[in-house]
Amino acid sequence: MGRNIIADCGLRIGKYALTPFPSALRGEGRGGGEIGNFFLLILLLLFIGRNSYGATFTDEVGRKVELPAPPQRIVSVAPSVTEVLFAMGLGEKVVGVSTYCNYPAEALKKEKVGGYLTPSLEKILALRPDLVIGTADGNLKAFVNKLAGLGIPVYITSPRSVSGVITSIEHIGEATFSQLAAKKVVDSMKRKMETIRGKVQGRPRLRVLHVMAYDPLISSAKGTFVDDLIRLAGGINVAESAKGKHPRYSMEEVIAQDPEVILLSSMKSKDPLAEQRQWWNRWKEISAVHSGRIRVIDADLIHRPSPRIVEGLEEMAKAIHPEAFKNRIQGVEGSSGQVK
Repeated sequence: MGRNIIADCGLRIGKYALTPFPSALRGEGRGGGEIGNFFLLILLLLFIGRNSYGATFTDEVGRKVELPAPPQRIVSVAPSVTEVLFAMGLGEKVVGVSTYCNYPAEALKKEKVGGYLTPSLEKILALRPDLVIGTADGNLKAFVNKLAGLGIPVYITSPRSVSGVITSIEHIGEATFSQLAAKKVVDSMKRKMETIRGKVQGRPRLRVLHVMAYDPLISSAKGTFVDDLIRLAGGINVAESAKGKHPRYSMEEVIAQDPEVILLSSMKSKDPLAEQRQWWNRWKEISAVHSGRIRVIDADLIHRPSPRIVEGLEEMAKAIHPEAFKNRIQGVEGSSGQVK
């Protein structure tokens, strides 16, 4: 940053615009112009160092979060937040993650601070974070209040849709003073979503059943990321009007709905769920079973509000409209989780 400032002769630093000194004060005409700008630069840097880094944010549950300076030691207590931070290139600043933070691979090397619902206050304090980021889904109000009471800033996200995921990434970018990095991630996601939208637009909307579990059979209704993804992928969620976010279904109800595509969630990467697929084969009267339209999708891609949710959208669109996807769309992230 210093080289850029000097190249600008100290006339603009970040959001601060500076009016040049009068020529007499700059020493123009006496060969002192560069010296004047140099001292001007020093004064400005001292001013910014003391006054410009502090900021106050309102997180996604309405809490005020004060940060005296850009955070350098960040603890994430949610897998989705960890993915966002690494995608923005902030992996080196992440000093702790939850036990369930499994992506990208570098996250597995970070200190663990406990489970998603049961983070350890002691472990977090030992890491001396200057920012902790979590999600409202954890229902950690008492935990958050304890951290805040100890002077540790805590920012909570609460996305409820695919568009909400994008907004949360932008908010995390603001809270970490990394708006440009967040914008790159968001722009990449939007481009991919637009490509998918173009591929499925105008095609028949097929009836889709998402299966979280099959004994008992549990699906995903309104208010879930899955419901939003099915719609964006060009399908109709047969559980859309069911009561609750994750309703139970009887086989009689499934047969009556007659889904044309069945999506199974795998909790393990590349797990074919062979036993569950075999279980479905007994119901040949269901269109999806009769036509062999049963697909397995990595649960992390469709349940986790991270940049990879657009990969889940792509996989879902491929399952619903495979004929629209002859070539694989370029991914949002590389192996490190950072935007390409």
